[in-house]
Amino acid sequence: MIKKISYRIVCFGWCWLAGTGMACAQEVRMAGLAENAEYTRLLREQEMLKACEDSTLSLIEQNRRLFEEGSDRERVGGEIVRLESELFDVRSKIGKVAARVAAMEQTYLIEHMDNEGEAETSVVTGERTLFDNPFFVENLSRNDRTLFGLSPRIEPEVMKINRLVSGLYDQLLTVKRQYEAAGDEETIDSLWRRSGELKEQIEQVDALMERLWLVIYDRKRDNYPVLVDQIGTLDRLQLEQLDRESRQVRRAEGWAGEQLAPLVATYPLQKQLMLDYEIAMAEALELTAARDSLATERGKYSAEKLAEEMTYRDIRFEPRSLVVYAPITKAGEGESRNYTTVADIPTLHVPKMGIYYTVQIANYATAPKSIDVFKGMTPIMSQKATNGQWRYMAGGFDTYAAASAAAAQMVRGGFRATVVAYVDGKITTPAKAKALEATKSTAGGGEDNSTASAAGRQGRFHIEIIPAEQRLSTAIREIVKARATGTTIVRSTVGNDVVYTIGAFATRKEAEALIGALGDQPNIKMKIVTL
Repeated sequence: MIKKISYRIVCFGWCWLAGTGMACAQEVRMAGLAENAEYTRLLREQEMLKACEDSTLSLIEQNRRLFEEGSDRERVGGEIVRLESELFDVRSKIGKVAARVAAMEQTYLIEHMDNEGEAETSVVTGERTLFDNPFFVENLSRNDRTLFGLSPRIEPEVMKINRLVSGLYDQLLTVKRQYEAAGDEETIDSLWRRSGELKEQIEQVDALMERLWLVIYDRKRDNYPVLVDQIGTLDRLQLEQLDRESRQVRRAEGWAGEQLAPLVATYPLQKQLMLDYEIAMAEALELTAARDSLATERGKYSAEKLAEEMTYRDIRFEPRSLVVYAPITKAGEGESRNYTTVADIPTLHVPKMGIYYTVQIANYATAPKSIDVFKGMTPIMSQKATNGQWRYMAGGFDTYAAASAAAAQMVRGGFRATVVAYVDGKITTPAKAKALEATKSTAGGGEDNSTASAAGRQGRFHIEIIPAEQRLSTAIREIVKARATGTTIVRSTVGNDVVYTIGAFATRKEAEALIGALGDQPNIKMKIVTL
């Protein structure tokens, strides 16, 4: 208890200081924004969140040591889980604030790129020497010359964006491991939501590259081949090399859908191609100073190594649930069952919301020694009663009719089978569940009965959206937020497609309603999938 209070005091204290402007003096990373109130507030908030992160990590480490020492392991284990959840929330906020700070710095940088007095790197000098040449003055607009000559200043900002993506990606890897190992529905649902939040943050940070780099790259890509043709003196080997690099860039851009941060991933090869165009043009125009300066930078630049470091492969999160919805079947010789021994028969899980039926086929004072007693039936789930007895269930159903028919099938197979019913996670009589099911059906609930509210529900239905542009538009995200409160959007790749999974929905009717609301959105494919 002391540890929990100490954590709250640290975070609350920093929140109060940040909110009143009394935080310790923070470093203003971009002098031109020193008077911007929102920028300085965000920097204070970053410091506060970093303090929360550090204190939470310290408490997690302390509790892990206690856990290893065997001191009240159940309570300490629960505290570790709680603190890790707090840590994720703090890091999620850090990512959002950092992205906003980066966006503000990026906007300022772009708006003040051509200010005098800024320190210049050798590349900036080289590019300015290149584009000040009469050939480029004649064949490029003034805006393009300014844009091209100052583009090397973008590099530190790109690296900053990459660090943000890298931090979010590391969190996503941790969430993936936790998701695969989770053994209860609440944790699975929480981690599913976290994965969606992290992927969305990565996508938002990656989008900063559009204004920072793509505006420059697209103009260079359009202009440079034309300029090379006008110069007309590049030798065949140089032209072939530029053509090979161009194809390599196009291939990388074609694979972008497999990346969580495709704009970051393609930057190194795009920059290398533009550098090589500039070196070739400087050499052809006999601009020795510009050529030497650019060649020096090119010699230090390893696009392949940087591309590897800036590649973030998609991490797929398959929707999963521990609640079994399946008919009872008999597995033949060599056919798979959901268990191989009595010990590995999974525990029965029931949905926290809605109506659920299963069929009890056996009840033992102690667990049986052999799986032969189940006669090859699958799926089988176990449940240890409060009196120590072991109950074994088969199948999972959302209607009484289906469960009753399965129970009759088991009776004919030699089992003493009965229907067991749950409503909102609590056991009840089959008669009461059947009556509630009928009420829901009469009220228009259809085949997918549920008492779940929009928030905090466990559902069987998801919507998969495949956008032609490989990105989910802001308009779609806003519709989902307004019409499907409590659902999560998770990005993944399937073959050459980028797929966004939205869920979970308690009923098919809810999923169909969202598809109807999204019906006017262009260039997307949608379908409902069932767990």
